[in-house]
Amino acid sequence: MPRISVDLKKQVKAANDICDVISTYIPVANAGKLLKAVCPFHNDTRPSLQIDRQYQNFRCWSCDAKGDVFDFVMKFEKVEFGECLRMLAEKAGIKLDTQASPQDEVRSRLLRAMKWAEEKYRACLMDEAEAANARVYLGERKLAGASVRQFGLGFAPVNGDWLVQWALREGLPTDVLVEIGLLGVRDENRGHYDRFRDRVMFPIRDVRGQTVGFGGRILPDSPLAARAPKYYNSAETPLFKKSELIYGLDLARHAGAAAGYLAVVEGYTDVMMAHQCGVTQVVATMGTALTTIHVGQLRRYVPKVVLVYDADAGGMGGVDRALELFVSQDVELAVASLPEGLDPCDLLVSPGGVEIFRLALANAQDALEFKLNILLSKENSQTVEGTTRVVDAILSMMALAPSMPSQAGAVRQELIVSRLAHRLGLRQETVWARLSELKAERRRNEQRPGRLVAESMVGDTPAPTPKASAAMAIERQLLEVLLAEPPLVSIAAASIPPEELQHSGLRRMLTDLYALEQDGHTPDLDGLRVRLMDRPDLAEAAMKLEFVGRQMNDRPEWLGRIVKRFAEQETEFAQKAVQTQLAAGSMDDAAALDLLRRLQASAKASPPNSN
Repeated sequence: MPRISVDLKKQVKAANDICDVISTYIPVANAGKLLKAVCPFHNDTRPSLQIDRQYQNFRCWSCDAKGDVFDFVMKFEKVEFGECLRMLAEKAGIKLDTQASPQDEVRSRLLRAMKWAEEKYRACLMDEAEAANARVYLGERKLAGASVRQFGLGFAPVNGDWLVQWALREGLPTDVLVEIGLLGVRDENRGHYDRFRDRVMFPIRDVRGQTVGFGGRILPDSPLAARAPKYYNSAETPLFKKSELIYGLDLARHAGAAAGYLAVVEGYTDVMMAHQCGVTQVVATMGTALTTIHVGQLRRYVPKVVLVYDADAGGMGGVDRALELFVSQDVELAVASLPEGLDPCDLLVSPGGVEIFRLALANAQDALEFKLNILLSKENSQTVEGTTRVVDAILSMMALAPSMPSQAGAVRQELIVSRLAHRLGLRQETVWARLSELKAERRRNEQRPGRLVAESMVGDTPAPTPKASAAMAIERQLLEVLLAEPPLVSIAAASIPPEELQHSGLRRMLTDLYALEQDGHTPDLDGLRVRLMDRPDLAEAAMKLEFVGRQMNDRPEWLGRIVKRFAEQETEFAQKAVQTQLAAGSMDDAAALDLLRRLQASAKASPPNSN
């Protein structure tokens, strides 16, 4: 945020009475000249928070949280000062006299367009005859009108240009709606079409409550249902990053802070029904497995995450993936098991379901204990072989987990090793020794050529030629960059033909990305996953590659280096081939030397500009 004057800070503070602001977050009560409240910053059982209107400050006499109105909002909302100032200025109607950055202006323009679309979809659901079937569907799912309004649901009609026509009538530039993923461009630029059709629209909001994308659920009786996915999310846009967003977090975070945990379910309607039934500490991911980014966001608000596990839905794989993440994160993970065959929404609308759901969350089992119990039910821990398999299953997750920079990682590892040894009747020294062996084995595998992607991500290993070994890391980085930033695909296509990739799985991904670009489609992860329907292993690998790419800064510069490295790599192998032929006497000396000079000159040429 640009620099703010001291006078402006004082103006914003003076316009936000601390008692009025705090009372919008928590109930407060008069206590003479002061106000009191149950402190939201620790597990308070009686009003320990004191608020002084005269001095405009607060203090908790139990946990010693204290400060002014800025301190309270920053602590409660988990935001930095600049964001806190913006929030309070907006609340008081004060315009911050600052020059917004170009990026902020672009984001504001996209958010306004998203809000406009949300209002159109919502008005259609509430009032239009063509949304009658959608209203019936929501009624059948037992979603009350208040819940539908709270979560901002809407409806996109079946005709393919409904939103296009609204934009033309109201003068909203269609290119903005294309940029936020709501409209597509017809072939040969013959106008636009609606990406969402005959779908109940679920606004997806960031933690500040701003709509940044949509999830659309096709109506069961839709004529499009047979050839369209049941759920369809917004494509990746400057606003919408599916792997970073958590559905319902804007509404659940304060309830989660009060409860001490957030529960993670799978679907939008699961979240809505839980909130409708008064269990408001419930959120969901965007149809993806938990990521380190998700865990980091959740950790800002709660010390514990409860993963809701449907025993009949094959969810054990999700528990395993979550455990791998949490081994290296400073946050507690528990697992709540639901009755077999019921998802949260179905359970909550059944007789007595709300109480069963609450008990499942309250009795959620520590994830490590849950995993151990599952393993012990399958293995005979009375035998050496069974005990070894159980130990290796747990320790392998620990060995794969990234190290934590703080002492928290070491403490967590000690606790896990101690509990594992106790449960299986082993000496801790034995367990520590086996963990060291597995970590050493992991390091050897990482250093072994050809295994960076082939074994851990994609699954089909290239022939172990020298070229494949040297190329593996750069090929992986190429896909990471392109999946994270689709506009770079056209640049890569001009310089790197798919045939240069030695790994067959990565070569297939690159070929399909280029095909999407050539066909006029956005060459992003969503499009690639459609083309990889015959290779679910590659689709899953692509998700992992895209996630890694999202962590890379300056991706255009990365691509420039990758293009240069591909050119150098090809030259190196060609030079070696020439030298081999020269040594074998199968090439004329003068011709070989001339070719070598030309290859060296080519290697020094600058790569295409990737900006």
